[in-house]
Amino acid sequence: MNTVTRKLIAKELYVNRLFIVCASIAGIVSVLLCTTSKVGFNVGALIWISTIVAVGVMLALYGIMNERKENSLLFVMSLPLSIPDYVRAKQLGLAACFAVPWLISSAAALIFVLAHPGAPDGLLPYLVLLCVFLFSNYSLVLCGALHARSEAVTSAVVIVTNMAVTLFMFLLGGLDEINKYMWGPTPVWNHTFWAVLAAELATLALAFALPWFFAARRRDFI
Repeated sequence: MNTVTRKLIAKELYVNRLFIVCASIAGIVSVLLCTTSKVGFNVGALIWISTIVAVGVMLALYGIMNERKENSLLFVMSLPLSIPDYVRAKQLGLAACFAVPWLISSAAALIFVLAHPGAPDGLLPYLVLLCVFLFSNYSLVLCGALHARSEAVTSAVVIVTNMAVTLFMFLLGGLDEINKYMWGPTPVWNHTFWAVLAAELATLALAFALPWFFAARRRDFI
């Protein structure tokens, strides 16, 4: 990884620092809200999910599409930087930007389930799968934004992936081997959990690999 690539990754973290800080704070506050009451739990959980999804969308739109729209991509590509280097820097930089609030929010939610007496530990497998899914979902948004050449295509990717979050939650909660242990006193890490986790990790790996094989091979990225 050359110096320019490393500086572009650092640039992403600096430019998107407001998104990172605000999303991290919102994630912690939403978990604290869950500790107040049953209504507070429902509101806090909604804010927690919405924050993680929203920051992913904002990073993709402002980090990639807005750069192309404002023609700042012309300046970036004039640097001593190849298209594969640019794709690598953009992908790693925006993934790091998302990873910070995602890690903080996920850790806060896991601590809540483990520490709060009103939250059954049986929720842990469901929560772990949801957290990993949210990162996999963001990887698909990022992959789509790197390949898209228009706002319409990026918007379509955002809409589909946002819908996928709700569908995943319902489908996961409907699995017998997950649902029947959710409200139990101890977490159950059964074969269904590992199968879903494997599928999520495979999706994550595929979404991060595709830009290296397709977007990075373009002769003209602008």
